[in-house]
Amino acid sequence: MRPTRRPAFLLRSFARFLPAVTRAGIVSTEGSPRAAAQLVPNLARYWFSTARELEQGAAATPDRTALIDDSGVLSYQQLRDQARTVASWLTQLQEDRGLDELRIGVMARNGRGIILPLGAKGYTGGHIFLLNIGSSPEQLRGIFAENRINVLFIDDEFADRVPAAVAEEAGITVVRAFTEPAAPGAPGGAGLTLEDVVLGGVDKQLPLFPKHGNMVLMSSGTTGIPKGIVRPEPRLPFVLAGYLEAIPWRSGDTVQLSASIFHTWGWSALQVALASRSTIVTRRVFDAEACFKQIQDYRCDGLISSPIFFKQMLALDEDFDTSSLRYLASAGNAITPALLRRTTERFGPILANIYGSTELALAAAASPEQMQTDPTIAGKVPPGTVLKLFDASGEEVPTGQTGRIFLHNETALKGYTNPNTEVVEIDGLVEIGDLGYMDEHGFLHVQSRNDDMIIVGGENVHPQSVTEVLEEMPGIGEVYAHGVDDEEMFKRIAVWVVPEESEHGRGLDADAVRDWVRARLADHSIPRDVHFMDELPRNPIGKVVPRLLPGI
Repeated sequence: MRPTRRPAFLLRSFARFLPAVTRAGIVSTEGSPRAAAQLVPNLARYWFSTARELEQGAAATPDRTALIDDSGVLSYQQLRDQARTVASWLTQLQEDRGLDELRIGVMARNGRGIILPLGAKGYTGGHIFLLNIGSSPEQLRGIFAENRINVLFIDDEFADRVPAAVAEEAGITVVRAFTEPAAPGAPGGAGLTLEDVVLGGVDKQLPLFPKHGNMVLMSSGTTGIPKGIVRPEPRLPFVLAGYLEAIPWRSGDTVQLSASIFHTWGWSALQVALASRSTIVTRRVFDAEACFKQIQDYRCDGLISSPIFFKQMLALDEDFDTSSLRYLASAGNAITPALLRRTTERFGPILANIYGSTELALAAAASPEQMQTDPTIAGKVPPGTVLKLFDASGEEVPTGQTGRIFLHNETALKGYTNPNTEVVEIDGLVEIGDLGYMDEHGFLHVQSRNDDMIIVGGENVHPQSVTEVLEEMPGIGEVYAHGVDDEEMFKRIAVWVVPEESEHGRGLDADAVRDWVRARLADHSIPRDVHFMDELPRNPIGKVVPRLLPGI
């Protein structure tokens, strides 16, 4: 069941959508008369897929640089042509192997190794599975069996997780998506490469109106087989306006994309970048100094990243010229007041916040101006989205009251690849898994994950509030707060602290941490356990993995 869309709701959504996407050039007719003539046919054939963006980019601005990655530079024409060549090869492979459908797996870091298969997916009508690069060999076996993947694009870096015998047993044709030219003959060095596919020049007729296969993104999957989240290719993604109202993205911008493309945030940003015919600058492995250099050397207009990467950049003492930046956009983790203050001091008041999930994409977005006014907001609900908050009994809560966040829009999940995985719904709205409230101005505030909130002595405690307070403490480089079991109180707050390499950091002790919290929060928020660590365990997209923390 899906919520009913009344005409007035759709009209309001379209009224926000059209100006926003027009400003960013997403539905403009920039370029030749041929580009204008192809605008509607491309939408009809490819919807809002990567293939659509590549087709329109090649028609409108063929010579504009589309991608600068570890392997070199590609124009929009070259990127489009290479994606079509990969699609032709996939179509020939499907015919040669007698496959009913293409089920394309990709396990690759940022760059053409993931972008070309995404484009090819739209041309062939196959299904694509963006695999989390943190997946173990055992998890990959489960993913292959559950999702019947028959083609795999994989970076050499991860090749040892899929031995040739495993790929053969699963009936998978393996393509090496990124190869290290400096290491010929190294493990994983044999076999077909993406470059071989591109240079092979297979010329196979592609469907004029391809099917629209599923886009499947994988959960982090720290234990068991990662959940496959099935997402549709949208015909008219109203949520785009939410991104563009918060981020002053313009046609032809140059953006540094650090957010991982295999994750919802990076994939969404890739789509916006291609649709606005931006130049995408990226690297496979994030390095703070290299990121600064790319921003300086390419005069980037925007930086699309995540809080953990911002923190690494802010830790550098080197002075780089970032005056070209008009916006920073962040998602994946909460922006704390301390991080907002530090980014503002370094880059100016240009940080926008994007809030969502793998299942539901964009749920709210806050512009830099809104963030400066109130750093605790997640943002405004985007057009085309119905978002409500419900209490434990399933009743909608009033403004200002905490509830479970539920929503639906055109980019929300269709379900999971495993039909036994439950989708929690109320009135056709899907639960995002967080607690929050709406303020009187219509802004969403996110307090914690549903299962993060704990009750200490009868009082609700959101660990994120403890994290935010401690991030302001001199000497603390990183901090994470979480609930742990307690024999008397059932739950209590614990914190894990990474001290700075400074006089304040060397002087930190558990009592000082507790005193800092005691002076700023109620007694039930004071951490009884304080663990000092050299680093926090994080997954590939920068989120802390609680099960790897001592004392959990």
